[in-house]
Amino acid sequence: MTDPVRAAREQLIRVGLTGTYQAKDVPDVIVRSWRRSISSAAESAAPQRYREVDTDTLLGRAAVPVLDRWQHQLADTGTTLFLSDRGGSIVDRRASDSTERRRLDNMHAAEGFDYSEDSIGTNALGTSMVEKRPVFVKGSQHYSEALATNACAAAPIYTPAGLVVGSIALGGPLDAASPIMLSLAREISQQIGDRLRASSRPQDLALAMSFMRFSSSQRPTIVLDHESVLANTPGLPYVSVASHVMLWEVLNAHDWQSSATLRRELEGTQLEITARRVMDGHRGHFVVHFAELEPQTSHLVDVVPAPASVSFHPGAVTHGGGVAVVDGPRGSGRTTAVSDLRSEWGRSVALETLTVSPAATPWGTVEEWLEGGSDVLLRRMEDLPVEELPQLFDTVERRRQSRSGAPTSGVLFLTTDRNSSNPALVDHLESWGVQAKTTALADTPERIPGLVTRILNDLDPLSRHSISPAALQSLVQWDWPGNVAELVQTLTQLLGSVGASLIERKHLPKHLQQAPPRRHLSLIESAERDAIIRAMDAAGGNKSEAAELLGIGRTTLYRRLRQLGLDAGEGSI
Repeated sequence: MTDPVRAAREQLIRVGLTGTYQAKDVPDVIVRSWRRSISSAAESAAPQRYREVDTDTLLGRAAVPVLDRWQHQLADTGTTLFLSDRGGSIVDRRASDSTERRRLDNMHAAEGFDYSEDSIGTNALGTSMVEKRPVFVKGSQHYSEALATNACAAAPIYTPAGLVVGSIALGGPLDAASPIMLSLAREISQQIGDRLRASSRPQDLALAMSFMRFSSSQRPTIVLDHESVLANTPGLPYVSVASHVMLWEVLNAHDWQSSATLRRELEGTQLEITARRVMDGHRGHFVVHFAELEPQTSHLVDVVPAPASVSFHPGAVTHGGGVAVVDGPRGSGRTTAVSDLRSEWGRSVALETLTVSPAATPWGTVEEWLEGGSDVLLRRMEDLPVEELPQLFDTVERRRQSRSGAPTSGVLFLTTDRNSSNPALVDHLESWGVQAKTTALADTPERIPGLVTRILNDLDPLSRHSISPAALQSLVQWDWPGNVAELVQTLTQLLGSVGASLIERKHLPKHLQQAPPRRHLSLIESAERDAIIRAMDAAGGNKSEAAELLGIGRTTLYRRLRQLGLDAGEGSI
């Protein structure tokens, strides 16, 4: 016998999103979801996307006691409880018996698998979050044929700010479907939401109150504090772990006593932010608006330019001069600046690289490369032996004199740190002109989130690893005496040693886990911080034992861990 629901779904797939279509006996919510599923090219087979999930989140901690209670009450009903995070991944599953667990495993209805509507199409877990309402999906109403033997009712879970943070579902075989499943899903969702509200910090509620003013605004807006960020729909593209940490550094570096509003360009983007601080007692949070930069924006006098991590000086020397100098401390990204200069100039020729050492530099080879049309990079000129300076000066002079007559010859790039270079070399740098300057990471910590993203993309092109907010915050707090080179080495070691897909603070070297906040600590705070570190080490990381050793309450210890930059918690909604 023909299944009319399956036939209706197949007809919509045939006619497409622009074709004429009218379904009978199919709820509008299901048809809307089918259309979205077709638009996103959702999978029609069982879910394949998998990632390791973190159960120690605010959502998980709020949901587990509720799931424990309902699992016991539903033990003999043949239904299964599912909890998904905001991304649609199942983070907890409570099946009634081993036979049902095996059946669900066969269709990948298990922890870690992606049941977002974008991934697997119409299904209760994912569709309820998109629709922001409880839904019941039965049999062939599922977009995926692999789920057609199931019935599932789900309801979204809301934060105190009214944001969907996940969903809860009751599912089972199609022949066990019952309308009461939808009522139970609503009730369980409400109970988890109540626990989220009860566990919310006072500052979370303050954030929510600020956010509600902008939740329906068409202006991209986010509200954030150290641990949380809320975004309206236009503001979602600007939110990520890296942007949260970077913005927090930028906003805290501003002198709010002298100016109640910050307006500034964000380095490496075509974005401008306008921000203000909202105080709630001794705590504060920020409201940030985003705007795309217009070409003339950079000339507005009231826009604060981003600190120059790499500042280019196109008027000083052009590549037509044959020589380009990048000045900055060692490890601050000078070689990357050279790469950026070459990209800016459209240099597609080969780049030969030499690092200065006590051994004599092969100047003849350098000349051959340049005359042959290759660009040459001489790194760390601050280490050039004084006896080789005349040869450098001669090479540079010949390059500058012959460049106009030999348009196909290469460009000589030099990286140096004038603060540690020979005075004779510094004098010549002034006459050659410095093409770009780089600064130390300690002076521009807001660069670190973007650099971490860039380095991870280079080291891990398959995106097998990501970094938690807490771990990224620790990287920002460290002063990086070895600059970018030290950051690259640290991330390389982490990728090689961490087996999990998520790099957490606990995986970082000890000195990074205990990196002090960038704000200046008083003598009392420094002593307190050292005492807490010793107590945590003695207690093996157990906070209850550490609090007893310190003679303070556990709640007090949690608060001081956050305030002193020692909180190793990875949890997030």
